[in-house]
Parts: sequence; C-alpha cells; structure tokens
Amino acid sequence: MPTTIVRCNLDGCRAPAAYKIAATWSDGSLSELKSYGFTCADHLGPVFREAEQRHLRYHPASGENVEELGIYKYEQGKRDRALQRLWGLEENYRS
Repeated sequence: MPTTIVRCNLDGCRAPAAYKIAATWSDGSLSELKSYGFTCADHLGPVFREAEQRHLRYHPASGENVEELGIYKYEQGKRDRALQRLWGLEENYRS
C-alpha cells in the first residue's frame, strides 16, 4: 500500500510537513484535533499566522468547543493523541 506524504500547505512548497497546526475540538461527546494546516520547518511562521487568522474567524456552533491553536510535531502514521505539542515554539509565532 503506498504511503501518502503530507506536504507543507504554503503555495509552491513541496517539502514534507514537519508540523501540524491544530486546535482541540469537542462537541461534548467526541474530541479530536481540528487541523488548520501542515508546514515544513522553513514556513512555520507564515502558515501558523494564516491558520491563526482562520482560527480567530471560526465561530463554534452551540455545544461545540474549539481550544487554543497549537503547534504539534507531525509524525507520519501517528494518531493525533500521540503527537507532541510544542508549547515553547508556539510563543515565537503568536500574533
């Protein structure tokens, strides 16, 4: 079975993703990471800032909760719950 390579979301970049930008989403019974983007190390700043703008414009429906946007170390094949959140790195890119 072929492996799908997740690539950086910046237009024109074909590098494999090193980071997942996401926020924990919940509807009260289910919880998961809501993806806002994937990025290589070189484009983390612009991809994070664009994701942050979309996150700020999102208005959750009644009963829905979306937490703060985070940067996670992306590892092919790992489930969301196994991804490491990079708290220190996030502070470098917040608006």
